[in-house]
Amino acid sequence: MSDQLIVKDRRLADIRFQDGALPHAEGVHSFQALRANREHPEWADGFGWTYNHAPMLAWYRGRFYLEYLSNPADEHEVPGQTLLTTSENGMDWSFPKVAFPVIEVPTAQYRGPRSPLLGETVRTVPHQRMGFYHAQGGVLLILSFYGIVHDRGLTMPCDGWGVGRAVRRVFPDGTFGEIHFLLYNTPAGYNAENTPVFSPYQTSADAAFVEACGALLKDGPVMQQMYEEQRFDKALFPAPREQALSFYTISDTEMMGVYKKGLSAVSSDGGRTFGEIVKNPTLRTATGKVWGQRTPDGKFALFYNPTRDGQHRWPIAVVTGKDGHTFDHMLAVTGPMSPLRYGGADKNLGPQYLRGICERNPQAPDGGVWLAYSNNKEDIWVSRVPVPVTGGRDAEIKETLDSGELPARWNIYSPLWAPVRARLDALCLSDRDPYDRAIIERLFTPAEAGNIRLRLQTDAVADNGAVCMELQDDRGGVPLRISLRADGQVYLLTDGRMEPALAYAPGEAAEIGIAFDCHAGSAEITLGGGAFTRSLTASVNTICRFVLATKEARQIPYSTADTVGKYTTKRDVLPGAGEPTGETRARLYAFSMTRR
Repeated sequence: MSDQLIVKDRRLADIRFQDGALPHAEGVHSFQALRANREHPEWADGFGWTYNHAPMLAWYRGRFYLEYLSNPADEHEVPGQTLLTTSENGMDWSFPKVAFPVIEVPTAQYRGPRSPLLGETVRTVPHQRMGFYHAQGGVLLILSFYGIVHDRGLTMPCDGWGVGRAVRRVFPDGTFGEIHFLLYNTPAGYNAENTPVFSPYQTSADAAFVEACGALLKDGPVMQQMYEEQRFDKALFPAPREQALSFYTISDTEMMGVYKKGLSAVSSDGGRTFGEIVKNPTLRTATGKVWGQRTPDGKFALFYNPTRDGQHRWPIAVVTGKDGHTFDHMLAVTGPMSPLRYGGADKNLGPQYLRGICERNPQAPDGGVWLAYSNNKEDIWVSRVPVPVTGGRDAEIKETLDSGELPARWNIYSPLWAPVRARLDALCLSDRDPYDRAIIERLFTPAEAGNIRLRLQTDAVADNGAVCMELQDDRGGVPLRISLRADGQVYLLTDGRMEPALAYAPGEAAEIGIAFDCHAGSAEITLGGGAFTRSLTASVNTICRFVLATKEARQIPYSTADTVGKYTTKRDVLPGAGEPTGETRARLYAFSMTRR
């Protein structure tokens, strides 16, 4: 079998659109775990730091654990720390706590590049390409690497010259054990004698913890993930490797390793060693991470940013296959997301640096694929992707949304300040975010003509909000938009602009009907006893999505392909980024779609 990864799908992402103008995966539920807030640290992480990145995810004893790096504003800015948040359901996340704090180490023994900015001691900056390890004895370890950055033009925490890799135990109740060093970075000059910040793991009185650390050091593919920060340790890494390894087992004799930049390598010894690293030209990506895994249905999936523009890392897409080598059926996992609210050095835009739950660790029992990622290197998100991974499957739909659970086949985008939640009588959307919005989306197989009916209640609309409905084709074309705005009017997209059509009654459930015909290029809308026929304002052959959101789509700086976040500074802040707005609230009780 070839060592190559081959993506056969001929569709390519168009970075002018945050979903790449790709067909969407069905049933993806996305939740914001951290919303950075410089103005109100008490609503975010207690620090007000706005560079948050490189999340790692684990499932342990009925709870998700999510670890991420954090710096005040810039990438690799001194100081840095590693934080942890937890959740029992993947929707509601705890207030973050520091898992690995800032430390200060002496520099006399430091063997890395030196500049006049290097003092007698230096505060550290974290970096890691793996975060959790679950040992066979049931012990969960959390890890971080302590790097050194004394001159951002000369050094960075993953250049091989850092202090060492720290480890501590996570107990079943979510509390931590003491911090120890798993490995000192001896090629950089640091060892147990001259770095008394934390003691070696072997000194711990917790025998199960010591045993788990020993097992980790013998676990080949997990250790291979540590190459970048400890590249000069020839005992660990006798041959050069690449960045951000993820791996999945194909058979007893084959494991695939996938790196950044579309690179891969195959192991035939269970991941103890990997063979030649090859470039896979059909895996079109840049400097964002690639996550590969075997899915619970026995197939394989690759998740990545399908663009060679590393400054616009959108969307996260998925391709699937049966043999671990050949992939097809590209779908967008993420769609439009919030803009960069706080500037900082090297803040690439978009959902990026995704990681799933490592196959060595326990998997969430719900049968889906869970991913963690940052958006704009600022906010931390998770998404659940159902298995099998498919696009819209239903030709006709008739649903009541009163189960008290999030509907499995709806796509859900739920920011912290614009949450989507299921109640016993309806699917509820609310929104007080100045720049983001709640979005739900129902996919169906493409239809040239059909009837959509929904029962919707609009309880409140903020001045900058709307209860907005759209019909879309599979590339995001919008032939019809209906918006209930704060002035009490229903607006329809007519001749390329939004025009008022009739009044609506806040707080009352309304039956809304949409009869569309792509061939005729028209739609009839019924609402509150009124009926209106409108021409479709985009030429589409079919419609396959119904979208309901708490704002109309807007072009905002640092959310388009024309703006770049990399060169922003901490002075760049979108106005009012840290303050909530008035609230928009809506309830969807029922939805149906039939074909004509």
